[in-house]
Amino acid sequence: MKTFFFKTMLLASFFPLAVNGHQPADSVLSLKACIQLSFANNLKLRQAQLETDKSNYQLKETVSSGLPQISGFASFDDYFNIPVNMVSGEILGQPGTMVPIQLGTKYNATAGLQAGQMIYNASYFASVRLFKKACEISNLSLEQNKEELALNVAQMYLFIQITGRQLALLDSNLVAFRKVYGYSEQHYKNGFILKADLDRVTVAINNLETERENLLLARDQQLNMLKYLMGIAPNHDIVLSDDIEVFDFPIITADTTFGNQVEMKILEQRKELAIINMKLTQAASIPSFSGYAGYSYQSPVEKISDVNNKDNWYKTSFIGVKLSVPIFEGNRVKSKVNQNRIELEQVKTSQQDLQNELNVKLKNAFQKYNANLLLESKLKINMDLAGNVFEITNKQYSQGLKSFTDVLNALSEYNTSHLSWLNSILQIKLSELEIIKTNGTINSLFL
Repeated sequence: MKTFFFKTMLLASFFPLAVNGHQPADSVLSLKACIQLSFANNLKLRQAQLETDKSNYQLKETVSSGLPQISGFASFDDYFNIPVNMVSGEILGQPGTMVPIQLGTKYNATAGLQAGQMIYNASYFASVRLFKKACEISNLSLEQNKEELALNVAQMYLFIQITGRQLALLDSNLVAFRKVYGYSEQHYKNGFILKADLDRVTVAINNLETERENLLLARDQQLNMLKYLMGIAPNHDIVLSDDIEVFDFPIITADTTFGNQVEMKILEQRKELAIINMKLTQAASIPSFSGYAGYSYQSPVEKISDVNNKDNWYKTSFIGVKLSVPIFEGNRVKSKVNQNRIELEQVKTSQQDLQNELNVKLKNAFQKYNANLLLESKLKINMDLAGNVFEITNKQYSQGLKSFTDVLNALSEYNTSHLSWLNSILQIKLSELEIIKTNGTINSLFL
């Protein structure tokens, strides 16, 4: 998701894109307020929260399996053929033989309670630890989703601010060119310039107005995307209060351990999860011990109506313990443990790979940040010089000392230098965001 937003907004910042800044606004929002709104309303984040809630309930389900299990039961049997049992013939005066005898009654009613309790089961305790660790990973995944969302909102906020600056530059150009048209029209009436020269001014103004419409459209699209991230209606008007130049993202020195990096935290928890999973597999070879109990009443009768007579009900109760000892499982546990060891090594390898990747990202982000700081100061000087040249050329044109071509060239140079300066500011801020994200301190945007 992050890559999609970055590419989309990067294109938006370099092409004439943006929204009508003169629309009435219902909300004036800072960057922090936008992020907090996204946390409250974003549906994708809500899905991540539901996954976390689901993990917590799975843990409770696992824990409950180790608590006493009590159930009630009742049954009624109608024997079409009463069961036959073989008894010694000596009872019936037939020594040396086995005699079949029907033992039982036509009807039999039973009702009671039965209970069971796990006393010791290594698999149970390992499963509880496993699900606890899964909950911790789920919470970290939720934190990661929040950080990604905060980053996307911050980037969008920056792109909209840059587009607003581009729009302001275009508006100032239109004001200047309309003034140029005013005294160009007077020069034409006085015969100082040709009709073609006046038409060139008109064409330049029309081009600027067309570019402005495109810029307004794109800013509208950017704002709609920001509203989507914040989970608010597209028709709800908002105004952004923070200016791109006053953003002060908390840049800190490089932390090569990346202890605050949520991806590193997730991998560390996954490593512990792999260890617990191995213990869970090994627990299948450990004996388990459980207890059970039963309490019931039975009514064996020849007539159904006799069930209603309490004298025909007989009580039965018992308690017991059970020991289960695994003896042979065909090396299944050994093979599974070896798989678990490989999974553990995979996680450790992923940790090292992520460490190397973050080191490269952080180094590149700092290099880009420092380079853009130097570039911004140079471009600012260049922009100021180009602005002075345009003002002087425009003034000389009004006095008839310069051609309109000179004015267009001066304006083009000024716009190019101004846009380059704006882009350098954007790149500085994007580099700052990349640094705090890589360092694991992006939560400073919303805490």
